[in-house]
This record gives sequence, C-alpha cells and structure tokens, in this order.
Amino acid sequence: MSTYVIAIGGNALEDNQDNIGAILNHISECIVKLIKNNNKIILVHGNGPQIGKIVIQNHCAHNIIKESSIDECGAMTQALIGYQLQKELGNTLKKSNIKKDIVTVLTQVIVDENEVLTIEPTKPIGPFFTKEEVQKLMNEENVPYIEDSARGYRRVVPSPMPRKIEEIAVIKKLLDDGNIVIAGGGGGIPVIVKECELKGVDAVIDKDYTAQLIASEIEADYLVILTGVEYVAINYGKDDQTNLKKISISQLDKYIQEGQFSKGSMLPKVSACKMFVENRKNRMAVIGTISKLRDIISGTSGTVIYN
Repeated sequence: MSTYVIAIGGNALEDNQDNIGAILNHISECIVKLIKNNNKIILVHGNGPQIGKIVIQNHCAHNIIKESSIDECGAMTQALIGYQLQKELGNTLKKSNIKKDIVTVLTQVIVDENEVLTIEPTKPIGPFFTKEEVQKLMNEENVPYIEDSARGYRRVVPSPMPRKIEEIAVIKKLLDDGNIVIAGGGGGIPVIVKECELKGVDAVIDKDYTAQLIASEIEADYLVILTGVEYVAINYGKDDQTNLKKISISQLDKYIQEGQFSKGSMLPKVSACKMFVENRKNRMAVIGTISKLRDIISGTSGTVIYN
C-alpha cells in the first residue's frame, strides 16, 4: 500500500475543455486502478485559467454586482473543479463496483502577509493573449501581464509560498478513514493570520507547492504532477530541446541555476518535486502529461525526480 498525491494542472484541464468528460474519465480510470491495489489517494488541482475566467466575469459585471476578491474566486474554483472530479470519479468507482467515498475539502492555506505585499507578481491566471491584445489591456487596466511558456501573454498575480495547511488534520483523518480526498484546489484559498484571525488575501498559491506541502505533511510515497507536456525539458522550445526522463535533485539544481525553467510554469513543478524528495528517502516525484497518467503509474512515461 502506498500514498499518492496527484496534482492536476488547471491548464491541462482547460486545454481539453471540449473533451473534459473523456479527460476526467481517463484520470478516474487510472485512480481506480490505484485504488484496486489498496493505495491511498489525494487529488490536488490547479485553477489558473478557471480563476482567470471568474475574475474576468466579475469585472464585466462590476456595474451590476460587487466584484468578488481573488481569494473568494479561488474558493469558487475549488468547488467547481472539485465537483467535476468528484462526480466523474464517483461514476467510475460505481461502474467498477467499488464502494468508496470521495470528499472535496474547502482548503485554506496560510501565507506570509509581508511576502504577499512585497513579491513580484509571477502567477499566470486567465486566458492567453497576443502581444497586441496585452498592450491594449495594459492601457485600460492597472494589472501586469507576462509571456507564459511561449504560448502568449497572461495576467499575473502574487504567488506566495504556502506555509501551513489549515485543514491538514481533517485531510489526514479523511484519508486514514479510507476516503479519496480532493484538497488544496488551486493551491488553496490564500489566507493570512491577523490578530488571531484568518483573513483572505488577493493572491494565487501555486498548486504544485501546496501539493508538495500536503504530500510531505501526510508522509506520502509519491508526488505526481500532471501538466501539458510528457517530460520536463531543457532548452525548451529550441532546436536542441532535450527531454529528461530521470534526474537527480543535484542535477536538477544545476538546471534551475541555469534558468532552464519558466518561473510561472515549469519552475514551481520541478522545485516542488525537489522539496518533496529531499525531505525523506524512498520518496519519488514524477512530472508528466495528463493523457499519459496510466503510463506514469506503470513507470514508462514522465520525468522521474529522485534523491
């Protein structure tokens, strides 16, 4: 029996929006296979495109209703994507005659207030825009945009590091009681502790760091981060691009120092995996594409990161 924390990229889900049922069904079938082998499962998902859409919708309706804060928008995406995962996985379990409860935990994640106020915005949210579209948007709005993974430009917001999972005790108990748990959606709802109270802040926590923190706290055996590419690569998008199939954290450090990985995309993924595997021996982290989850589980796809 092993414990898996599987982090699903928000972009990977959004890019397959027209075929979302098939993608979720594929994920569910792979998870059922793990369940049949008595493994424990926690699912974490991203929300970059989804929260961006909600922010845009709120802004478009701001003359009619009060705009929700970004932390509230994050809570909405936890419910939305959690519902999609919970429904599809539940249907697949029933078809396989497996009786197991699934629960989505509304997850608050404590961040440092000073970090939120001082760090450079780096977390992309929302749709991709062309350079011309962004120039027009930046003339109309006082919000920053950056180029993301050579695919276009996206709005960016502060992305503080997660410090503590407020609901971690509940997550542990649910997992120990045999439930499949969906938690830390979108990296968690960002909150700070102020005068002994939790208060939401306008930020988006990277789900990969939150997945790593949850995985470490529950002493998981595997951290699997699903994204839009099959392998981590160096010289990404260039003629000499090289896919990495297995890499030690010492070699990974070298590539990080060389600036091989995009801050708003691959860097959080490789950094989260590095943090997870270096905390304890016999842990393994894998980064791969959502469509190859079955192969990742069998060890024939994805970039394996080890200590």
